[in-house]
Amino acid sequence: MPTVQCASPVPALRRFVHRYVQRRTSSDAAVTIEPIIARLGVMLEFQFSARYEIPVYGTGHLDPCPLVTLIGPITYRRVRLHIPANLEALVVLFSPQGFHDLFGESIAPLTELGTEAHSVLGIRMPRLYERLGNARTFERRVALLDEFLLGRMNDAKAPDRISNAFNCLATPGSSLKIGDVFSQTGLSLRQFERKCLERAGVTPKVMARIARFQAALQLKKVGSQSWTQIAHLLDYHDQMHMIRDFRAFAGGTPVQTCEEIAADHLFSLIDSRVASGSARL
Repeated sequence: MPTVQCASPVPALRRFVHRYVQRRTSSDAAVTIEPIIARLGVMLEFQFSARYEIPVYGTGHLDPCPLVTLIGPITYRRVRLHIPANLEALVVLFSPQGFHDLFGESIAPLTELGTEAHSVLGIRMPRLYERLGNARTFERRVALLDEFLLGRMNDAKAPDRISNAFNCLATPGSSLKIGDVFSQTGLSLRQFERKCLERAGVTPKVMARIARFQAALQLKKVGSQSWTQIAHLLDYHDQMHMIRDFRAFAGGTPVQTCEEIAADHLFSLIDSRVASGSARL
């Protein structure tokens, strides 16, 4: 099992970034296999020693991930990640709209994909990778990431009514429905969907469903509620409705999925807040 260290960004970045996570495995660790399931938000991942590997189905071959990888939102269970010995990986977990708002890039082309980060972010990546690799501690790496991302703040998109609307959809337990939300933005439904694809990489409906799925799994892992109570809390029609979403997004039942997602899984470290009352635009 990897050793995990987590840190929050400085307050000015918390609209864009959930947290930074570093995972390490020892030189004699056995290879572990981790399912990749649906989630919102972009990940920017740096690997400094051994690298994650992804099996190429039908070949028996394992493809190593790039040294610096930009990973878009995932909308269904796709592959399993092989975690080798001697891994040292550092990841930035962006909020659903955070990467777009900070870098101005459309998220739609990244959905379901992992790509070399320099192909999107350019020549700034090799220099940042070198500085992070030379850093001796996790705390120093956090400071370097804060410094780099704060350098983007002058060009960052300010919150507007549309981004607030998407934040409502990404807040499980909100009483607002998609129709309620987009009607208050001044956009047509088609325009609203295009904006959501650009800013978050998914449609509004898929955003709301994945946010609720994430919250359901995390509530079960950290709390004592039954699956029936969680389904009610998150406004599923019934427990079967929740089970169908789990099969679509994780490839199994809620119980099976919960058993597969370990405490060190990156999914477990994403911050999915459940609304305590009605969300507001």
